[in-house]
Amino acid sequence: MDVVWTEELVLNYKNALERIYALVQSMQKVDGKAQLVDAWILSRVHGRLKKIAQSMGNYDLRELASEVYFAMYDDLRWYVRRGGMNPKVIVEVADVWCKLMNPITPHLSEELHTGEGLISASSWPIAAEEKINRKAEAGEELLKETMEGMRKVLKLAKMEKPRTFTLFIAESWRYELMAVVSREIKVTRDIGEIMRKVLETEELKMKGKEVSTIVTSVVKDTSKIPPLVISQEEELKTMLDAKEFLEKEFECKVEILIADESTQPKAKSALPGKVGILVE
Repeated sequence: MDVVWTEELVLNYKNALERIYALVQSMQKVDGKAQLVDAWILSRVHGRLKKIAQSMGNYDLRELASEVYFAMYDDLRWYVRRGGMNPKVIVEVADVWCKLMNPITPHLSEELHTGEGLISASSWPIAAEEKINRKAEAGEELLKETMEGMRKVLKLAKMEKPRTFTLFIAESWRYELMAVVSREIKVTRDIGEIMRKVLETEELKMKGKEVSTIVTSVVKDTSKIPPLVISQEEELKTMLDAKEFLEKEFECKVEILIADESTQPKAKSALPGKVGILVE
């Protein structure tokens, strides 16, 4: 691979290194407890390790640098923003990150390293499959999608300072429906064929009209199907865990309800991977 050297590119990487230095230094000072977001950051790091290993195998230095100096920085920034303060996790992640930086920026990696010995003398980090947690990543993606949806609702309502956001977790039967559709759509895009599979489940058969509307909608727009369909309980747990975070972000009260227990029309708009949003 030819090295691209421009003043703009060099300045871009200089700024990235300064941001990384400041972030790692600030993370090393925190002291908190374990949280749900810990599983997410570990999953992201070990998923990126797999991608970086492929880049190295292809001698793709540019892709490696992009993952190490930009993508991982963004992940760590989100972890901190979410209130991640687990020293054990931070030490583990920082250790991996320093090792990944060592081939390109050895001095920086050694300066940021707080463990024993030299980073340059340590073994290269290997992805741990058991730490790649797709459910944790799906939960955090749900939160990010929810925040984007909340901002859009505020914009549409032309409201600057909301009093309360009510977030509705989809009705329980919709998770079974989405799981079936997610599986079947990999085989066919024929709505009739998918409906036949869906209606084999008695509970879904009883929801006839609603089921038909949802299936038609998601087959026409497959972006409505989350990459991984997690359960109602898992989505509720994720959103309840993020309740305080959302209240700080939007500076208002946030209520999280299960759509099954509400008669509010917005509750009916909730799907797996997409909460219903009401602002007041």
